[in-house]
Amino acid sequence: MDRNLWNEYVASTPQCPILQSWEWAEVKGWEPIRLAIEENGKIIAAASILKRKIPYLNKSIFYCPNGPAVDFSDREIVGRLIKDIRIEAKKHRAIVLKIDPAIPEEKASLLSQQGFIANKKQVQPRSTYYIDLTKTEEEILKKCDEKTRYNIRLSSKKGVVVNDGTVEEFYELYKETAGRDNFLIHPISYYQKIKTHLVDRGMAKIFIAYLKDEPIAGVFVFMFGSRVWYMYGASKSEQRNVMPNHALHWHIIQWAKQAGYKIYDLWGVPSNPTPDHPLWGVYRFKKGFNGELIKYVGMHDLVFDPLFYHLFEKGLAFFKNARSLLTKGKISDSLGE
Repeated sequence: MDRNLWNEYVASTPQCPILQSWEWAEVKGWEPIRLAIEENGKIIAAASILKRKIPYLNKSIFYCPNGPAVDFSDREIVGRLIKDIRIEAKKHRAIVLKIDPAIPEEKASLLSQQGFIANKKQVQPRSTYYIDLTKTEEEILKKCDEKTRYNIRLSSKKGVVVNDGTVEEFYELYKETAGRDNFLIHPISYYQKIKTHLVDRGMAKIFIAYLKDEPIAGVFVFMFGSRVWYMYGASKSEQRNVMPNHALHWHIIQWAKQAGYKIYDLWGVPSNPTPDHPLWGVYRFKKGFNGELIKYVGMHDLVFDPLFYHLFEKGLAFFKNARSLLTKGKISDSLGE
């Protein structure tokens, strides 16, 4: 399988999911299984599957993040792809294939027709905001909430400057953010791996907001096809009153427009936000840009081994609840409905 041909096809699909890119499988470190259907020498469907072995059992799980990259309305092609996946699942003793494709929730029946069942436990965010970068800067700014426009201007008046940054600068900010907001992050080696496989290949960038040359906020964005994604964000506690996050995202919008991208995906808000939701603050910030709210179908499972699947799901739920209780002092799910 050729890396360039793979990425060229995935990037050409309507959702151009970067998590289905060749490089993302290298970042994650799970065993990659890449399947493609070709016609006349061209790829017409693709699935980048991450295989994870289940400890102490000679079995595994398959996860296809934001994929497969296929037209789900074409039942014949989807059926062929699923058939190939079933063959691989048998070889690898997979108990389930988990997918969370970036298709609208109203098209969930396209998955049930292929034997998938919905799973309430999400890995990727189910809802997001799209900012249309084909609009002019004036149109995008005018559509923002009044407070968001004010904060963008305030950050400039306060002397906040946005430039390219380093993994080390971002990670120091991210550690502080994780401690303040009580969530877990990967070790710095994970983000250095993203730099190697994505940043150095022009598929990601690190932007840092500075105040008097001091890093006070940062964002990791991914780029693929016609889209840019806001993947990770961080900020210092002390200088948040100068609105560095507003400066960052306005800078990214301007940069992405100039680079020719069509959509800025703000990557994740609660599907049904309420003030007591753990991501309520994130939701309010992203909503301020007044992009288009998109709701996806969410996680769906294709079960190969019903007995072990149900045992695995119960064990996974117990593990997640226990981790949440230990880290947050309560059972919660930030990606929940």
